[in-house]
Amino acid sequence: MKLLLEYSENSSYIHKLDPRVKLLWLIGNLILILSFQELTVLIPSLGLVLITTILAGISLTVFLPLVKVMSIIGIQFILFQGLLRPEGVILFQLGNLNFYLGGVLIGIQGIALLITLVLLFLQFVMWTSPNELTLLCVKLGLPQKYAVLLGLALHFLPIMEKDLQMIYESQQARGLELETTWQKAKGLVPIILPLILRSLKRSQEIALSMELKGYNRFSARTFLSSISFSSADYFAFGFLVIYFCGLIFLQIV
Repeated sequence: MKLLLEYSENSSYIHKLDPRVKLLWLIGNLILILSFQELTVLIPSLGLVLITTILAGISLTVFLPLVKVMSIIGIQFILFQGLLRPEGVILFQLGNLNFYLGGVLIGIQGIALLITLVLLFLQFVMWTSPNELTLLCVKLGLPQKYAVLLGLALHFLPIMEKDLQMIYESQQARGLELETTWQKAKGLVPIILPLILRSLKRSQEIALSMELKGYNRFSARTFLSSISFSSADYFAFGFLVIYFCGLIFLQIV
């Protein structure tokens, strides 16, 4: 089963791009959607995220667990906004409760923003290997020991996701009802503590292993691979710069 937080090894054009191009895609979209949070920006941005995911050879079914959780959160958020934000016309009434169109639109806008941000982050994780992230951080001037730690963090995200699945299965075997998405959401309380403890134990083991291997002994490190721009990377980088600058200009004017 494909994990949400796991690098997807693929030979697609997007996977072969330099990680700096992928970082530009991430940052450019973040600036765009956080600066202009209208639905006219969020919906096309979300569509582009899904299209580029397909072009990268990643099946959209991998997002189904996330979509289920987001649906539960989103429906509640939209209902609360429609109830608590008395803006626009009244859509319908339940007793003394009024649900307003303006509040519903604000709720839809908020959940669309959240989903787009989450999918952008997941995209970057699926496109960028831990080794590429380490080399990217070194290229950006981050000290090597911190760059390696960021790569390790990305490497262990899918491991933590596997731990979470194992804990869910263990708790379910003990009689905890975790069949539906709603039950899994409610069951997070007895799940989170074992996950945190297991993660802390693993981090201690990794820290001890790295210390025994003399991780901090030398200030400079060597890497088996390197990253450099190809002609395709220059083209993609230039296209993205023009694309984001053009969109921001159109939104301003």
